[in-house]
Amino acid sequence: MDPDNNEYATPPKIWRPLARAVDGFDLDAASGAEPTPIAPKRFTKDDDGLLKAWHGDVFLNPPWATNGDGSAKEEWLRKARNEAHREDVRRVVMVLPSDTGAHWFHDHVLAADAVCFVGPGRIPFIGGDRNPSFALLIAVFGPVDHELADALGTLGEVVRGRSIHDPTPQAALPDGGRQ
Repeated sequence: MDPDNNEYATPPKIWRPLARAVDGFDLDAASGAEPTPIAPKRFTKDDDGLLKAWHGDVFLNPPWATNGDGSAKEEWLRKARNEAHREDVRRVVMVLPSDTGAHWFHDHVLAADAVCFVGPGRIPFIGGDRNPSFALLIAVFGPVDHELADALGTLGEVVRGRSIHDPTPQAALPDGGRQ
């Protein structure tokens, strides 16, 4: 994949089952390379979806190239989380590379209502000449109903909820620790 070109289209194998599950996306907030529109309203690179208000059910496959510092992913994730809290937005469904060691993953993706680790295997993007060298994830900010959870489940393994395990040691066992 060309590191200077962020214009790779999301394959229908990913977005179609998700669109069906939400009764169609209302907005594609970072569109441009798709031969078939994902939503009736689209923000292209020229529109700059980072500067626009979003609405309804939003699909987002943002640009990822960042000169290696992750800043584009961070900006789009921050925007997605903020927009998901606005009354005009029902939910944001976002496609990203799966990089569980990245700061943006820990700062933002772990706050999603659901995360789908797509796979096994790699799914090529439209415009790419080979499979990507990374796995994908789909983060959902907003309600995850049964239909959306099922659609995510057809794409990979789904983790739901925002709770983080806190390994607080047990102070005392109820029976004093006797067996």
